[in-house]
Formats: sequence, structure tokens, C-alpha cells
Amino acid sequence: MSDGPIEYPPLPGDLQQGVSWRSLKYFGAGAIVASVTIASGETIFAARSGALFGYTLLWCFVAGAFMKGVQVYSGMRHMVLTGEHPMTHWGYMPGPKNWVPVAIGLLSLFCFPFWQAALPLVLGGFMNWIVGVNGSADQTLLFARLWATLAIVVSVVLLWLKSYAFLEKAQLIIVGLLLGCVFAAVGAARPDWLAALVGMVTPIIPHYDSWIIEKYPSIAVRPPWVEVITCIGAVGGGTYDYVGYVGCLREKLWGAIGVRHAPHEVVAHEPTIPLAIDESEPNLTVARRWLLPAQVDTVICFASVLVFTICFVILGARTLHPQHLVPADKELLSHQAQFLTDLHPLLLYVYQLGIFMAFFGTIYGAYEIYFRTAYECLMPISSRFRALPFETFRRGMLLYCAALGLVFLWTMRDPVSIITPAALVGGVFTCGLWCLAMLWADRQFLPRSLQMPWLLWIATMVSGVVLTALGVKGIWDYVTGWIAG
Repeated sequence: MSDGPIEYPPLPGDLQQGVSWRSLKYFGAGAIVASVTIASGETIFAARSGALFGYTLLWCFVAGAFMKGVQVYSGMRHMVLTGEHPMTHWGYMPGPKNWVPVAIGLLSLFCFPFWQAALPLVLGGFMNWIVGVNGSADQTLLFARLWATLAIVVSVVLLWLKSYAFLEKAQLIIVGLLLGCVFAAVGAARPDWLAALVGMVTPIIPHYDSWIIEKYPSIAVRPPWVEVITCIGAVGGGTYDYVGYVGCLREKLWGAIGVRHAPHEVVAHEPTIPLAIDESEPNLTVARRWLLPAQVDTVICFASVLVFTICFVILGARTLHPQHLVPADKELLSHQAQFLTDLHPLLLYVYQLGIFMAFFGTIYGAYEIYFRTAYECLMPISSRFRALPFETFRRGMLLYCAALGLVFLWTMRDPVSIITPAALVGGVFTCGLWCLAMLWADRQFLPRSLQMPWLLWIATMVSGVVLTALGVKGIWDYVTGWIAG
């Protein structure tokens, strides 16, 4: 580790030339987050919003993807320039030492099992539909739980054996296949593009139509604000994903990361404020150019998520809304098959295979992201955690997520109800807190010459305030609705 002024390593040849098609090779860690979030946020919640409200909620998906993209890039930028994960520096925020990593770590640990129960349960219900399992509600739930348990066990076994590099390549393939199929379906659906454009730029809080109240009373009892904020929380992931996403840069060694310490190493030391960085113009030029990989990875990640989301909202509005069909209860994924079968009946099998790959890839990939999130939250706090071998900690977190996921899986029934608390807390509220904390860390640890440009600073501030406020509103409505109900 270097304790002197940071001198950024020489740029590889492709970065010296600026942005080109070769820059696509830096899209890697973002592929994991994109594929991890596509299954829940897009195939379920985006299609559900289109089925419920038509094109009305497109604006919140656009705003959510933009704000979360700003959130993630602010963290990646900080790590590339300082060599330290933001979580390490947040440990020095005013107040008790490490209170921010502790708070985010605890909230993330709270959220992990909810997602790792809900997503396998959705996949289990989907498998029931594929193989034709019928019977009473309790019987179909039993089979769904058995399928879900199998998915959890297989995922943990594979992750016990496979590597990050394998996961990254697999998720790139999944994202590409899903986007191709969905583009074709949207083109064939002939949507009202003007209405879709209006929905993207016109913030409206919808209301439930009479048919929703009559046909889907379990949805109608949820305040519309909760439905809106849950969609924002589900699309693109949440803080429980992004802490680990930024942590993936430890393998990349971009910028100051490799200069400060070895991969996977978290060093606890009192940092200088601001960090000692060689501010000669050549070094600053190299530093800013090292930000290009983070920009490429973030932009492609959230552009993929947004495009896929818009496609599913449009398909939900064009196909399901006129039929008064909503992804809900045991039919969270079966209605969406029409998106492809309207093209040709045989595409049902393409849909089934694609959704299975997406959900299993999400369950599989989420474990990898979650253990990295826990690692970044817990390592700065205690020397006991830092003394644990990296692989030991990884496997311990896999078992924690799987064990509690199984507990929730076998004690709760409705996947949407399982997901909602995690989406509100980790997908919205803590995302806002992240942005506000980044503003503090940027000013504290970076010299003025490398601090956020004013446009990024404003975007981060707005994202922090909006996401925090929406999170508070959504949690309040959810809790009061739960108490009243």
C-alpha cells in the first residue's frame, strides 16, 4: 500500500484515446447489477405498472433510473479517485465513528433475505405454470416453495464453486438475449409512442380504475404512492446492490484502487483530509481519464435497465391493460407470455426459457452482490472482520442469506408483500442517504481540483433529497396502511 501522495498508474492504450468501441470492454460489473434487477424490477413491476396505469408511470421509471445511475456513479467515481470504497470514508462522518457503515450494513442485512425469499418463490410459481401444477392454493404454494428451495440450494452450490469472472460473462449473455427478445415484442405491439413519450415526461400520481378495485382488491388496498415508490425501489436495484457493485471495482484496479492496496484488502487507518494526491496537471489529467471505465459501465448498466423497463411498461400497457389483466398473486409472470405469443405461439417456449434464465441468474447473481455489500459495510468496522479470510466471509454470507431466505420462503406467502419492505427501505430511502453522504465525502476527501463538477453535484443533491423524501413517504404510507389493515 502507498501512503504518500497518490500518483495514478499509467493509462492503458485504449483509455489514452478516449471513448471508442473498445470502451465497451469496461461493461462488466454493471452487467451483474442489470441482470440481477431485470427479473424483479422489469418483468414484474414494470409490466405490472403498465397493466395497472397504462403509460402513466413511465416518468417514475425514467427518473428512478437516472437518480440511481447518479448514485452509483458518484460512488464509483469516489473509489477510482481515492482508492477507497465510500463506505470506508463514511465511517468518519460526524457522530459516532462508523455509524453510517453500521446503519447501511444493518439495513442491507435486513433486506437480503426478503429478496432471496421472494425471487425464488416467484420462480417457483413460474415453474408450476410451466409444468402444469394445479390444485388448491395450499397445494400450489407447497410446490412453489419446493421449486424455490431447489433454486436456492443450486445457486449456493454453484457460487461455492464458481468465480466472479464466470458470473460476469454469464450475465452479459443473459442481458443481451433478454433485450433482443423484448425489442422484437415491442416492435410488433405497435404502441402509442406519443402517449409513451408524454408518460415519460409528465409526473402524475395515478389512481385505481374501478375494474382494479373490483377484480384486484388486494392491490386496491395499497395506496397508489406505495405502488409508485415500490416500482422505483424495485427497478435498477437498491443500496444493498450498489455497495457491492462499487466493491466489484476491487477486481478492476482502476485508478487509485490498485495504488492504495491489494484486491479485497480493506485497510483501517485514519485518513488525511483531504487525501494526499499529487495535483500536478499531468497526474490530474490521468485521474480524470481513469473515470472513463466507471462512466461506461454505469451508463450501459442503467441504460440497459431503463430500455428494458420502458419496453415492459409499454407491453403491459398495450397488451395487458386493455384486457384488465395484472401480474399479481399466482400469476406474476404468466400473463406476460402474451408479449411473445402474440408474435407466434411457439415463442411461448422462448419466453419460458428467457424468464427462467433471468430469474435464476438474478437469484444466483444477487448472492454474489450481497456478500460484497456486507463485506464493504463490515470490514471497516472491526479488525475481527478484517482478519477473516475473504473466501470464509463470502461463504458465511452465502449461508446467512440462504438460511434466512428459506425461513421467509416457508413462512410467508405473497412475493410482492415480501419484496415491498425491502424495496422501500433499500431501494429508495437508503439510496437517497447514499447521495447525501457522497456530497460530504466528496468535499472532505478530495482536493478541489478533483471534486464533483457542479452539474454532477446538483444531480447528486437532487437525487438524494428526492429519493430520501420518497422513501420516507412510502415507508409511512406502508406502515400506516399495514396498521389500518
